[in-house]
Amino acid sequence: MTEHKDIQDPKKFSEVHYKYFEAKLFSTKTSTEELEDICMTLAHLPTKEAQDLLEKFKQSERAKEVVWLECAIDEGKHWYLSPTNDKEERDMIALKLYFRKEDEIVELMGKCQIYEFRLQQYNIELDALTKLQKEKLSVSEKEDIKYRILALKDIIAIEQNKLEETNFNIEMMEKINKKIKKNLTTERYQNLESWDLAEIHFDGEE
Repeated sequence: MTEHKDIQDPKKFSEVHYKYFEAKLFSTKTSTEELEDICMTLAHLPTKEAQDLLEKFKQSERAKEVVWLECAIDEGKHWYLSPTNDKEERDMIALKLYFRKEDEIVELMGKCQIYEFRLQQYNIELDALTKLQKEKLSVSEKEDIKYRILALKDIIAIEQNKLEETNFNIEMMEKINKKIKKNLTTERYQNLESWDLAEIHFDGEE
């Protein structure tokens, strides 16, 4: 295996370097040792160009010659996304918060579906009781139905309140989350997905 490299300074690599790396990676004349050395360099070069090259090489027939390529890609992605200053750290924390709230919104939407389904059931039962109340029944049966209807209406009111409150919370969380996302200024964080952040952790993060 090729020698491990330190994190590379992006300022020292120009478009010419990336074109050279690409040409070597896809040349049949490049030795396995050279492929490994280039992949090791790219894995420790925190730029989008380096990430894109590794991903492109991953699809090639010679990718299997670099047995640790997946690890290189994961490591490269980690270094590329890791914050390098206070502003980037704040943006990364904000993005993690954004995705956590997105999950919470989805969970609340699931609760709304439960409340809506229950309300449908309760209203079906209420309709049946109301119609049954109009039929010929004994005094005790009519009395029983009356209390069942009153109790059911209370339950419906409670479920309706839960539904309205949850919908309000969803609307507010969506507005808050929209602002959180809009305030992100780190360009390389703009189009990430939640799984992209899986390997990045902060002290104190649960």
